[in-house]
Amino acid sequence: MKKVHILFIVIILAASCGRKTQPQGAKIEFENTEFNVGKIKQGEIVGCYFVVRNTGDSMLVFNQIIPNCDCTSLTNKNAEIPAGKTDTLKFLLDTYGKDLGKFESDIRIITNTIPDWHKLNITAEIE
Repeated sequence: MKKVHILFIVIILAASCGRKTQPQGAKIEFENTEFNVGKIKQGEIVGCYFVVRNTGDSMLVFNQIIPNCDCTSLTNKNAEIPAGKTDTLKFLLDTYGKDLGKFESDIRIITNTIPDWHKLNITAEIE
């Protein structure tokens, strides 16, 4: 009987060691979610950069990148970041015709992560 118990324990241990962990999926991490341009002259076009890291174990997919204003546009079209890799989202902010003073532009990012949407923010002082 003692041998049966030992054999049973050995079988359970062997079976549990062979199990693979379930994939976590993509996980997004931003170096920063706000980009402050500082003071700029009305009509200037400036670059804004957000460093993005995929800390998950599968491909990070950008389903949609939606600026709230036509003055903000994405300049690179990378739609995916492999697991463990880093990339940069590059935007141009065009201040032509914008009011003087404090300016804000939000960007919604929809991905295959949980939660699936993220918000980036660009601010400037237009002179």
